[in-house]
Amino acid sequence: MNELNQIKEPLVREDFVSPIIGVSFLLLFLLLVFISYSFRSYISKILLASISPKNLNENNISESNRNKKAGIWLTIFFLFVLTILVFNFLSFDSTYISFPKTAGGVFLSFGTVGLLFIIKYIIRKLIGKVFHQERLTDLSLRQLGAKDKVYGLILFPFLILYNFSLPLKEISLMIIVSISCFYLLLRCKNGFLLGIKGGNIPYFYSFLYICTLEILPVALVIKVFSDPILSILTQ
Repeated sequence: MNELNQIKEPLVREDFVSPIIGVSFLLLFLLLVFISYSFRSYISKILLASISPKNLNENNISESNRNKKAGIWLTIFFLFVLTILVFNFLSFDSTYISFPKTAGGVFLSFGTVGLLFIIKYIIRKLIGKVFHQERLTDLSLRQLGAKDKVYGLILFPFLILYNFSLPLKEISLMIIVSISCFYLLLRCKNGFLLGIKGGNIPYFYSFLYICTLEILPVALVIKVFSDPILSILTQ
């Protein structure tokens, strides 16, 4: 009799992926398809420019309306990738962080990422005007923008593995952390060397600039995300 009751009991399938994450990845994938189809040549130029900033300086990726649109779309893609990354870590069960695992959490993550992106952009522009280095600031923004776009393109497939493949969850997380650390290191290196070589800016001011706009945000990110990351790796 007990066996019959067990047979009649319906099997409940537990999804390990939140529906909002599934919808977000679907929209992000469609956005990537649109960008790849419409701006294929721009993507290849950005990839070359990220490998060698010299290519960016020489070609300057002509500021045509088409390239401007491509740059905007890829920047949006980068911000959405960061949004999913932030949402993944903040929505993880933690004793230190309470974060909504709903559409509201995704919008909150996107708002935070977008706001920080705009604030850093404005600060860079202001620093360029204060030190009369507008040309150097524009060059720095182009180089960092190329790295941002490539970072988003590279990170996206590993975020898919992290969210949709339980056996590869831990290894994909380690790859994501490694790529992110390398990306942040390149940003620091780019800002420091460009300030020294391109603008004859003293070491102290270059170091202060890196600490304010790169190292301080990274320290804050480590403070917030260290607990969720360690919790995932120790499961």
